[in-house]
Amino acid sequence: MVNTMTTIGASLLITGEIISQEDITIHGRVSGKIRMKEGSLLVAPKGSVDADVEGAQVTIHGTLAGNVVAAERIVLTPTAEVSGMLTTCAVVMHDGATFNGSIDVNRQTAKGAPRLKIAPVTPAPAMKAS
Repeated sequence: MVNTMTTIGASLLITGEIISQEDITIHGRVSGKIRMKEGSLLVAPKGSVDADVEGAQVTIHGTLAGNVVAAERIVLTPTAEVSGMLTTCAVVMHDGATFNGSIDVNRQTAKGAPRLKIAPVTPAPAMKAS
């Protein structure tokens, strides 16, 4: 698989469910649910997520409210503001990170848990400008 990344720009607000098989960086706002089969989720310093998240690796620089399940690890950087339940086999919380919630460190998450099963996504046809 080619290592590609999707970037959600600072001016974007997405409401609903995001399903991805590639890395995602969020500079804008997402509300709903984020499900990732592979890849990493990065919430940028000015990014804001109000969603439950499932993925391999999650790194938070900005704000996240919701439950996070990561097969490999969750990282809260010094600028992170997080509330919810974190479930993973490894959590890294840097000095300065703000966290309100609970942490379930399950060493079997990465080794024993199957990856999310997501059907392949067919790209929508390109739209022509009029």
